[in-house]
Amino acid sequence: MGRVRLALFCVALLGMATACAAQEGPPSRAELDAIVAANAREHGIPAQAVVVTHNGRTIYEGYAGMRRIDGGGAVTPDTVFGVFSVSKLFASVLLFQEVEAGRLDLDAPAARYVQTLPPAWRAITVRQFLDHVSGAPEYFDPADLSRPFPSTREAALAALDGKPLVEPADTKTRYTQTNYLVLAAVLEAVTGKSYGDLVRERIVDTLGLKNVWLGRQGVPDDRLAADYQGENGRIAPAPPIAWPVYAQSHADGYATAADLAVFLDALAAGRLVPPARLVELWRPHAFANGNTGFFASGWDYGEAGAWREVGHDGAAKLRVRLLFKGDLSERYVIVYLANGSADGVWSRKLVDSIQERLPLDQERAP
Repeated sequence: MGRVRLALFCVALLGMATACAAQEGPPSRAELDAIVAANAREHGIPAQAVVVTHNGRTIYEGYAGMRRIDGGGAVTPDTVFGVFSVSKLFASVLLFQEVEAGRLDLDAPAARYVQTLPPAWRAITVRQFLDHVSGAPEYFDPADLSRPFPSTREAALAALDGKPLVEPADTKTRYTQTNYLVLAAVLEAVTGKSYGDLVRERIVDTLGLKNVWLGRQGVPDDRLAADYQGENGRIAPAPPIAWPVYAQSHADGYATAADLAVFLDALAAGRLVPPARLVELWRPHAFANGNTGFFASGWDYGEAGAWREVGHDGAAKLRVRLLFKGDLSERYVIVYLANGSADGVWSRKLVDSIQERLPLDQERAP
């Protein structure tokens, strides 16, 4: 009988622990500040800016470190970071808008819209370029970014004419910047406007973003976090990359953490694309053999229990992530910007350190 009472007592304790866990609310500012500080110490990160929102409400903003390791100013809400490939998200949203308007078919060959593509690419669909399964080779040498880029996007694509695909289209995820050169050309052909004008008119101006730039020109020097990388376990300046203007569809974007959070949450709230369309598009790429790719209409994709995750990283140094359930009315946005690390920590680990403290197992409060 004593054993029975002991067992019941243990069950009761377990139930109390479960109830406490279920009632656990969002993490405190002190908890998340401690995580950001620990990441800086553990990985040698000079500058960090972190914003977390829940259903459109900011629940955390944290800024840590210095913009430059030689004594530059402290990181503040106004600090601007180079966001690298997070820039691709603007291009994908513009494509979503054209799909919603009925002017673009993701499953049509991109050559329907851009007739000058290399002959070997003529059957590759817009979706295959968007999900990095086109098989198209890279338009520059990633191992030597000091070499001059082709003078124009047309020249970059023409230089690939006659080169074989790395593998047949729709057989393997292979992340290349070339894909987004094609997508920018598709957007310009469909809309009759330049890519830069589309981003400014449809995203930056529509949302009232004051701290987003395409290209280095215009970015305030006294607000920009310098770019660093790890060398032999120590932090060192990263070599500058002289991206051409046409690369803005895949790189060379600049923003504050707060403006990126506004962009992501406004998107999820339906201000740029209807939520139903986003839910439809944010499905991982399906290969003919039944496997799935790493991208969902250009956004990297994952799942955490009942939650779906979409987002993108920038040079593996920083990452944005949108977590959502169902129709997107229940959502979190995490923007984690860093300007490099001594140990080369992957951006996913930084975002995960914040996400692990969010009460994702709770049902939405009535």
